Amino acid sequence: MRFQHTIIFIALCAVFLPATGQNKPQNDTKEVLSCTAAKDLVNTDLFGAWTLELQGNITTRLTMERNPEFAESLAGNFLLSNMRHDIFGDIEDGALDLEESNNGKDIIAIWKGRVQEGSCGKAISGQRRLTSSGVEQSFVLRRAGW
Repeated sequence: MRFQHTIIFIALCAVFLPATGQNKPQNDTKEVLSCTAAKDLVNTDLFGAWTLELQGNITTRLTMERNPEFAESLAGNFLLSNMRHDIFGDIEDGALDLEESNNGKDIIAIWKGRVQEGSCGKAISGQRRLTSSGVEQSFVLRRAGW
């Protein structure tokens, strides 16, 4: 007799308990993907390692950090033909403006770029113009690992 009561109790529990394991409850915290809009990026969002692709099949690593002389600006560097190149500049409203030097004094190139829409600030493309000749070279910066 006890066995029959146990079976009936189990059957009744199965009928009256809601089956929430199969469906995600509506009141769960929704996953929010963090994606900063291009216009909202600030200099600190660019700190760290980037992959630099220059027109002409040139790929190197570029790093950016706080400018030690102007705390509100960017500073960084990359190697090109085994020579260190320093960059300095800012990002504002999704536009990246950089100046490049290979000797710490003279500006040898001006960079104008825009954050690529939908990249969450992880890709920037634009033009690098050499000051001596005016020759332009396209570039893409990608957040390392992206």
